[in-house]
Amino acid sequence: MMDGTTLEDLDRRNVLKLGGSSLATALAGCTTGGSSGGGNSSSNGSKTGDLVTEDRIGSGSKSMTYWTITPHSHQDNNKNFANTIANDFYKPWGKNHKQFKIDYEIQPSYGQLQTKLAQAVAKNNAPPISIADSFWVPNYYKDLSPVTQQLPDTDDWFPFVKDVAKQNGEWRTVWQNTDCRALYYRQDMIDKHGSGEAPKTWDELIQVGKKIADNEDMNGFMYNGGRWEGTTFDNLAYYWGQGGEILTDKRNPALTKGDNKQKLQNVFEFLKRTVDSGVAPKRVASIKDYNLLTKAAINGDTAMFLGGNWQISSIKQEVDDWEKWKVAEIPQVEAKMSATGSGGWTQNVFTSKNKFLSAAKDFTTMFAEKDKMAAYAKAGGYLPTRPSIFEEFDYFADDPYQQKFGKFLENAQARPGGPIYKTFSSEFQIAAGKVLTDQASPAQVTNTLVQNVKSEHGN
Repeated sequence: MMDGTTLEDLDRRNVLKLGGSSLATALAGCTTGGSSGGGNSSSNGSKTGDLVTEDRIGSGSKSMTYWTITPHSHQDNNKNFANTIANDFYKPWGKNHKQFKIDYEIQPSYGQLQTKLAQAVAKNNAPPISIADSFWVPNYYKDLSPVTQQLPDTDDWFPFVKDVAKQNGEWRTVWQNTDCRALYYRQDMIDKHGSGEAPKTWDELIQVGKKIADNEDMNGFMYNGGRWEGTTFDNLAYYWGQGGEILTDKRNPALTKGDNKQKLQNVFEFLKRTVDSGVAPKRVASIKDYNLLTKAAINGDTAMFLGGNWQISSIKQEVDDWEKWKVAEIPQVEAKMSATGSGGWTQNVFTSKNKFLSAAKDFTTMFAEKDKMAAYAKAGGYLPTRPSIFEEFDYFADDPYQQKFGKFLENAQARPGGPIYKTFSSEFQIAAGKVLTDQASPAQVTNTLVQNVKSEHGN
């Protein structure tokens, strides 16, 4: 089991990025009466004819339960996002499915949703519809109702989405939004101390980073290295870029297969180099918050950092000459290698009852419609999971950062589901901490990590 700030903490931050857990009693303009005279008032002050309230979507008599963390249409800290969800998603569904309504069942936290959903599925008592983190989906393949027939254009999805969402030729989920990790760098520092181009390899990063650290009043490079999931997910790109695998096709541990163990050791050797060379400060071993990396960039404390696509918005808001910040693919052992990690939320249909099935699938698959997905991603600050959106919608097509992120998604990978990854991630965080603080060598932490995963889950 992981403790402290680990897997749940990373995704709690993603939940907060979705809009927070606090609910407004209602957003002005988010509800609409069923008739000119209005409907009957309910106990929470909404009208029975309203298509969207803080409790439900639609106003029909046939009720389905929807498990989520917060009803996006009633968020008080992102009203634009709330209005987008209410007006572009929920109201149209309610109008088109007048016999139905969807009742929210709000889960208090990411961790409780994860646990409760797993328990409900195991007891064959899952809700008709539920959100799920993308890497949970493989655990539920046999329990999810396929949405292949309702899904628009099954070819227009990034490869990493297809790898998770499709199983035995059927689409099992709708992956509605995603993110990615990238190298952020200051162009002026790279021009002054490097070739003018972002480093593509570990050696290039160390070389230019050391020049910056030695000659400027700032760090060359910073990243998450503390005890939390971000450390694993961000730095996994170095392993994936080498072709490293965590699971076999049969979903068994792959760390002892081929040269995966050596590839993993290479990652820890690189992390150690960043600190030993002085390119990264020793305190990266305690960084477990993307906000700390953003602040370092804003305050001029670092010339490069490994971060998420969402961080550019804060830099734009806080840095007058923000254009000096650029993004590039994460450096790898060799320039020809490429990888990044991508997460995101999915919409899922668990019901098999015919009276609900069509309406439930229509609800989940509307998140896959291009115009809706584009609006959702723009309003919420996410990346879409369909590549055509980066070409066809101005917000994504005209923004150079969004264009870069779209390119990075072509080589993105998703975390594998199941208990093996949870063990791997916890062990990776421990290993990184020991290497960065000189408590153990890269070879020692790699041996321990592989052995502990093997002991817990077999070969």
